Amino acid sequence: MRKKKLTVLIFVSLAFLLTACGRQGSGKETAAEEPLKIETEAGNTRKEETQTPADGTEKTAPGTDMQEQEGKVPETDAGDDEVKGRFEIFEVTQDGLLACGMDNAYPGLCRIGHGNILENQDGETIGLSELVPGVIVELTWNGGVEESYPAQFTYSALKLTGESGNPEFLLYLQLLQDLAKTDPGLNEGITESYFDFTSVASLSEGEKEGLAYLGGTYFGGFGSQSTQEELAAQGILDREKGIENGILVTIEELSNQNGKVTCNAEKYRSGTGAYYFHDVTAEYKNGEWKYEIGAEMIS
Repeated sequence: MRKKKLTVLIFVSLAFLLTACGRQGSGKETAAEEPLKIETEAGNTRKEETQTPADGTEKTAPGTDMQEQEGKVPETDAGDDEVKGRFEIFEVTQDGLLACGMDNAYPGLCRIGHGNILENQDGETIGLSELVPGVIVELTWNGGVEESYPAQFTYSALKLTGESGNPEFLLYLQLLQDLAKTDPGLNEGITESYFDFTSVASLSEGEKEGLAYLGGTYFGGFGSQSTQEELAAQGILDREKGIENGILVTIEELSNQNGKVTCNAEKYRSGTGAYYFHDVTAEYKNGEWKYEIGAEMIS
């Protein structure tokens, strides 16, 4: 009886062992097989994206061709990136223009080289002599601007707009030239020239920037805008000694009505080194300014 039970137990153990081995060989329930299946599926997906057919062309993933077609620039338009912008001219030379951008094309002070096309409003060819300070033009160029001060680029085409900036710009430009020539000894040895136009309501911010830059060329030092208080706070101006290597030029606009302007102008080096144009009266007629100085004072 005991021998029979032992035989049955051995038979059951062998049957269980054979069943387990058969299930493992099928590969359906082992923990190692499932990750292998996932990796195989991912691998097939990557293979479809980079698969090269027999004709040698590369097969891309679905939807890629449509995206590339929508974003592709046709060859006929390649390089067609010219932009247009309106600029107010402050200075004209044979080499180019000093002008300020008036819109988002480039809203800043620029040195601009001449291009080949210059036209009036009707599209007729014009010469450089028709470009004068105060005129507003439309410029076309390739969009590139050299990062310097002033910024630099060369236009390919220029067209007059028939517009002009504030005529007071020309008055104050002439006033700065005359002030620089008067008592030129005050200008000697300066490396920086500062301009205070805070009370000049008739000019735009771009015109003030251009006026300060050109004023610097008249006085012999780089021109920028600043006030006496700002220079004192920066340690450039000493209340007792003045400005050692610079000069401060201030224009005070007193009134401006119907083409008539009254103002004062001063260049200051120190308390004992300054020159004043006091009570200047100016009138704008036939595109020109004429002014008289009420009194000139020196200290």
